[in-house]
Amino acid sequence: MNRWGRVLKALCEEAKEEGIELHILEADEDLNWFGAPLEGFCTEEMYSKTDAQLFKDIKGSISDKLARGEIVAYVSPINFQVDIYEADRRRFASANTSRPFAVTRDGFRVGFFESKNSAVDFFLKVGKRLREEGLSLHLFY
Repeated sequence: MNRWGRVLKALCEEAKEEGIELHILEADEDLNWFGAPLEGFCTEEMYSKTDAQLFKDIKGSISDKLARGEIVAYVSPINFQVDIYEADRRRFASANTSRPFAVTRDGFRVGFFESKNSAVDFFLKVGKRLREEGLSLHLFY
């Protein structure tokens, strides 16, 4: 399984176990958020795709405009790191002028979490799942 697939599987398993609904997100320059439900990517077929194909599938699925939430997490499957921050902050912009806070080949955003503490707890559990596979997820918040 590739990097994106491993991280996606751990996210899906933890979200299902906790019973929380998350979205993969993008935002425009005004921080209007768009997304696709994470559960739509939670299949063995998705996990086994190449990193490039997962990127294309996820990028192509984001369409729904969402109400602004509190906390998002930028997940980088390439670097096995997660940065948790407030949804009204402009972090990790790309060169894309229409949606500078977009899904890129390096990573994607997941949200919305009710609080920074709930996001940290969630990703500590995701990290534990990945450690069981011999991978180390670095968490910043």
